[in-house]
Amino acid sequence: MNRSKLGGLVLLNIVLLGALALVSLSPNSAAVADGRSSTRGEYVAISGTIAGTKTPVIWVVNQASQELVAFQYEEQRNQLVGIGYRNLNDDARTIERSRQ
Repeated sequence: MNRSKLGGLVLLNIVLLGALALVSLSPNSAAVADGRSSTRGEYVAISGTIAGTKTPVIWVVNQASQELVAFQYEEQRNQLVGIGYRNLNDDARTIERSRQ
C-alpha cells in the first residue's frame, strides 16, 4: 500500500473517530428526548480531503438519527455524490460489545 493511500485511510479514521466522539458525547437531541423520532435533524458538516484524491470530501452527521454520510463533488456531473454511509449507533454498539 503506498503512502498516500495509507495517509488517506489514517485521515479518514481520525475524522470518523472525531465524528463518533462528537455524537457519543453530545447530549441527546430534544427532538428525540421523548422517544419519538423526528423528521427534522440537527446536522454537523465537516470538510476535508482524502490523501491521493483531488476532490474535497464533506462528512455530514445527523445528530438526531446519529447517521454519517460522506459526499464528494463530481465536476463532470456537477453534483454531490454520496461515497459512504455509517450508522453511528450501530458502530457504537459494536464497539461496546467488543469491549465486554
